[in-house]
Amino acid sequence: MVEIITAQQARKVSLLDFCYVCGNPFTESNPSTRDHVPPKKIFIAEDRGWPLILPAHNECNSEYSFSDEQAKGLIALLHPKDTVVPPLKTEQVGIVKRDGKPTGVLLKGLSLRRIAAKILRACHAALYHEFLRNEDTNRAVLLPLPIFDPETGNIDENELLPQHQILCKLLKDNRKISNVDHIQAYNGKFRFEVVWSTADDNESHFGVFAIDIYNWHNLGGKVLGRPQGCFGMYRLNKSPIPKNACVATSVELPFTYLEPLNPFEE
Repeated sequence: MVEIITAQQARKVSLLDFCYVCGNPFTESNPSTRDHVPPKKIFIAEDRGWPLILPAHNECNSEYSFSDEQAKGLIALLHPKDTVVPPLKTEQVGIVKRDGKPTGVLLKGLSLRRIAAKILRACHAALYHEFLRNEDTNRAVLLPLPIFDPETGNIDENELLPQHQILCKLLKDNRKISNVDHIQAYNGKFRFEVVWSTADDNESHFGVFAIDIYNWHNLGGKVLGRPQGCFGMYRLNKSPIPKNACVATSVELPFTYLEPLNPFEE
């Protein structure tokens, strides 16, 4: 098992000798900068305890500046008050209320998939000290917040696939037996978990992962009618499973769950 659950373990991650965004080393002419993952402004002041910080080239980090600013805007959704303020440069096209208070929101223009992909790449680098290519991150990833699709005029259910329930159960089953690699930071309000398996070709390996920020599976619950977390899979084509990583059990475990799309359901 590989884990980052203490400030001391997190400090070692900040000393990685490569940029987690591009994979290249740092040089005198292109030094490293410190990147908080997720952006610390997502978290309220008392939860900024010890963060997860990774090194990146300044130019590489700036590629995500817009989505990082949008991510900061999620704090308004994760900590709703009397009104819900959409993240930067998004449009609120629908809202669900209960007892006169907002419980769900529909947005247009939120690059949540890019935000999740960046967190995934950072956590892979942090846990395994290896670079994850960007093209390997967009594999059957479900998002926690329903987003309005302007082309169809309907809710985009974020490519919900039949295998998502299978992936979600696989992750929860392995957590039950303490068989997941994991990160916990920001006073426990940020969690990342992953467990590994091998594809049918016996050459490709994939990680089943989940990301949680303030139990954000509840964000879309009132809109979709169910809790829906942020989870999915990413594939390493013909590369070995990371060293010391947790490999999913092949035994069918007899656990049942009430929330098939909430990867952090206990």
